[in-house]
Amino acid sequence: MDDAVCEIASQRSLPYFRAQHFAETVKRVTADVAYLFQTKSLPMAVTASGTGLMEMAVTNLLDPGDTAVVINGGTFGSRWADLCRTFQVNVSELKVEWGKTPDFNTLDELLKPGVNAVFVNMHETSTGYLYDIEQMGRVVRSRGALFVVDAISAIGADEFKMDDWLIDCALVSTQKALALMPGLGYIAFSDRAMERVGQVKRGRYYFNAADYARNLERGMTPFTPAIVALLQMEERMRQIKEAGLDRWVERHANLASSFRARWVDPSKGRGIFPERCSNAMTSIALPEGITATGIITYMQDKYDWWFAPNGTHTNHYLRVSHMGDLSQEVIELAAIRLTEAVGHLSKGHHA
Repeated sequence: MDDAVCEIASQRSLPYFRAQHFAETVKRVTADVAYLFQTKSLPMAVTASGTGLMEMAVTNLLDPGDTAVVINGGTFGSRWADLCRTFQVNVSELKVEWGKTPDFNTLDELLKPGVNAVFVNMHETSTGYLYDIEQMGRVVRSRGALFVVDAISAIGADEFKMDDWLIDCALVSTQKALALMPGLGYIAFSDRAMERVGQVKRGRYYFNAADYARNLERGMTPFTPAIVALLQMEERMRQIKEAGLDRWVERHANLASSFRARWVDPSKGRGIFPERCSNAMTSIALPEGITATGIITYMQDKYDWWFAPNGTHTNHYLRVSHMGDLSQEVIELAAIRLTEAVGHLSKGHHA
């Protein structure tokens, strides 16, 4: 994390979050985040994990007995389905083979009259797959359903255009491609989605979007915000606007390209797992006989480098992040060391 943001994280005297000065900060950051989302809507700051934002989307847009289509291509697609069922929403799942492209004809067939919303993870982080949200948005809008996109790990890493891509609800968390501390997220609703928020009858309290919208008018949140994270967001958005959003996305694209150029070698069984990759990370396909668990153990023991196990609990690929305060040198070193780990394990050594 860069020095300017670290300085904010270490502040000892925090502003009172009901003071007018802080309210002006909230309004200013909100306008900046609208630029990040590429939307005319005003994103709402919510102190919660990404899953909290997902729950907020479900409970504000759907009543018990409503019907939703969920694009399920991994762990986080499954989370959308679980959330919908938890809140008594009928679910039709378009199950997609991990790392593969969904069949848009099947999606169109699932969008029968009476389907209220479609839920998808723009970047299915458990596999590394990046969905074509622009094309999906056109299909969903043609059927009249609301289009809800978890862009938690995509916004900032990949091109994202909420309004142009006909997205009705989008969400992001600060700890992913924005490279900030966790605990804060933003959720935006289109005009047609906010109209639906007013029609939903189910009870809501902490995640009541109408309450957030009312408070936002005066530059406040209904409950205590994650003050430090919000101040970090102010500084990060200053940096992004100064450089240009395209440049921030390009930075992640360059890191991804550098890593993949050093890793990929089909002749040695080193490839990329998903058919369509996000700039946020690369899921690397491993040579036959090499497991993600073996590499994770090797890297931890030898270099004290930590790689997260796959959310799908499978062992034939490994996820490598390009998010955070990473340099070209570090990301290239990661590819070198992973290649070394594969060579070591290929010789029959045990980490």
